[in-house]
Amino acid sequence: MRLAQVEAAILTGGASRRMGRDKARLSWEGLPMVRRVADVLSQCVERVRLVTRPGAPPPLDLECIEDRYPERAPIVGIHAALVACESSAVLVAACDLPQIDPRVVLALLAMVPSADAHEIVAPLGPRGPEPLLAVYRPELLPEVTRRIEAGALALMPLLRESRTLFLPEEDLRAIDPELDSFRNVNRPEDF
Repeated sequence: MRLAQVEAAILTGGASRRMGRDKARLSWEGLPMVRRVADVLSQCVERVRLVTRPGAPPPLDLECIEDRYPERAPIVGIHAALVACESSAVLVAACDLPQIDPRVVLALLAMVPSADAHEIVAPLGPRGPEPLLAVYRPELLPEVTRRIEAGALALMPLLRESRTLFLPEEDLRAIDPELDSFRNVNRPEDF
């Protein structure tokens, strides 16, 4: 069963500086990484869209949302997803997470109804919060806008200073023991 009350947005508008080429289109086990992410999210929610740079050709034949700010930062993609959100929340995922386990996504989504007092539902891994596989509520939009316009583009302060509900690492490891869902492919050596 796929949820309709939460939608998903895949961030594809980054500069891919460390990789040196468009990560979304890189093939991982025979499929573009963004396709692998979209396929997993499509198992969990009814609506999956891509967040892209303005004028950029979409890496998949999916509905697109364009960034509204020129900065190349994940918070800009989250902003675009929140502006376009037509549900109670949006699950945001980076395009460079080709090993996402749908059970991890469902565990995050399961926390959304009980998190009405929270603006973000995020996993808490060994490196700390994981903001690029997390659920954001539209009421966070004014704060995200304020931060972008102030040049405060880092996501960790946003998670720390917002009402965030964390899914603990031990709960994540019960589903995904090696936490492969959070292994992003940023550099050629990661690939």
